[in-house]
Amino acid sequence: MNKFKMKVYQANKNSGIINFLVDARYRFLRHILLLLWLFLLLVNVNFTSDFTVDSRYFLFLTMFMTFVMMIYVNMYVIVPLFFFKGKYFAYLLAVLMLCITGLTFLIFIIGDLFNNYHINDQHRTFQVNEYFESGNFVMLLILLTTTVKLLQRWIVDSTRMSELMTLTMNLELNELKNQITPHFLFNMLNNIKALIRNNPLKATDIIVRLSDLLRYQLYESSNEKVRLTSEIKFITNFLSLEKIRRDYFDFTIQTDNEVPDLRKIEIPPNLFIPFVENAIKHSTESTENASSINITFFITKKEISFSCSNSMPLEKESHQNLYGGLGLKNIARRLQLLFNEDEYKLKISSTANQYTVNLKIPI
Repeated sequence: MNKFKMKVYQANKNSGIINFLVDARYRFLRHILLLLWLFLLLVNVNFTSDFTVDSRYFLFLTMFMTFVMMIYVNMYVIVPLFFFKGKYFAYLLAVLMLCITGLTFLIFIIGDLFNNYHINDQHRTFQVNEYFESGNFVMLLILLTTTVKLLQRWIVDSTRMSELMTLTMNLELNELKNQITPHFLFNMLNNIKALIRNNPLKATDIIVRLSDLLRYQLYESSNEKVRLTSEIKFITNFLSLEKIRRDYFDFTIQTDNEVPDLRKIEIPPNLFIPFVENAIKHSTESTENASSINITFFITKKEISFSCSNSMPLEKESHQNLYGGLGLKNIARRLQLLFNEDEYKLKISSTANQYTVNLKIPI
């Protein structure tokens, strides 16, 4: 029991450290600690001891602000611009230029502006070995801050991947639970049984569609990427089987593309199906009025535009709850994990007669 408590305590402790490193709430405190650490480091170096007392404070402040500038330029300009994009040679070259620029500025400050404030040697020049020693110190300092940014990036990416895997698994389980239920299969088998004698060709078509549906859910949807054509085929088969189950139901799927071969386009699995499932769920009529779902895919070389609109039920009790449950939150969160904020666009709108979902994602 004590060992278990110790493990729980250690996990909470590690989680607290990780949260401190990446959580936006602690950003100000992180910067304060970084500046304090740099301040104590420069104080410990004690490079102002050769200067007069009156000049030491201004010289130290100049040195401190120069190092701060170099650190933050590296962390928020050079690292995101080069290192995170895999341009490692360009990154090293940029860091080298940053160090040379900073050291040249400091040499100018020490060698010219503060040259007359030396205690022992008023005309002391900056030696070559001192230049290289200072360069090594600055380079190590810059690379250390790069390591901190890399650690932060790794923690964020690991957290996103873990959350994405969990969310994807939950979505897949929900899809299996909501769409391929025993009740669904039971209805399909009953329909097939009734059609075998009267319309064997239609019964065969249903069996083929049901087989494709199950094959996609069991095999393809477990992959990291699936073909867009497979996703569209799954949606078509699913809606076709739904049409057999329901009277007064119709659907259309239209695909417009500017690319020569749709089979080369791959997307994360089950990306559009939750919207289709919601459309089916909320277009159900308790009366004999017709309900419909209209789906459009427009594919360019850079993005996929998906539109799904469903007719609204005449009953008003479910209008206010359409797409407002946990499902949409999971879908929205999955999109946030899969794409950057400026890479996709999700818009949901409604009128008195229909609900429409528009989604744009990059290819």
